[in-house]
Amino acid sequence: MGSICTEGKIEINGSICPDKKRNNVQNFVERINPTVGEKILLVGNVSNYGKYLNKLGVEVTILENENDIYKSAALQNCNCNVIKGNLEYIPFKKGYFDKIIFLNYFNSFQDEEKVLKELCRVLKYNGNIIIQENNPKSLYSKLIAISKKVSGCKCKFYNLDEIMNMFQASGFDGICKNIDKYSFIYVGRKIKETMD
Repeated sequence: MGSICTEGKIEINGSICPDKKRNNVQNFVERINPTVGEKILLVGNVSNYGKYLNKLGVEVTILENENDIYKSAALQNCNCNVIKGNLEYIPFKKGYFDKIIFLNYFNSFQDEEKVLKELCRVLKYNGNIIIQENNPKSLYSKLIAISKKVSGCKCKFYNLDEIMNMFQASGFDGICKNIDKYSFIYVGRKIKETMD
């Protein structure tokens, strides 16, 4: 297994967490390739990954949606900053994070344009964004989208081309790849500074 974030190049060799039953943490850490002192923002279904990154000397911040009713990440991720909020208003200064990682959560925005601006604002130049997301064609994704719409939430699962175009237009160079029939991964590097 190789890392997906290395100096100078981006590659995808598979899922961040390909096997939900065993060795997730080791696989996650190997793929993310964290370095001591790095600042990483985790968003979505982060499980207990934050505490393991923290043990490696990474400053981990977990952004939990203020409207979600899931079990709090604070219980599973000791010594990590857990912030309730939303992606339209990320409470950090420009260029604060080295990496932003989404795990099955790049699908529920009220204002897509504002989210992209915020991600660009808080990610350092040459920083990485990693998105592992459900395939929009899968039955699972369709059921999630229906349940969110019924509950009054906005939900859109983006396909690979949409993700690539969205981030390319926002100043990223990246690659996107289907992992299996259920999910895909996007890895991008910020190559342009924003004017904000």
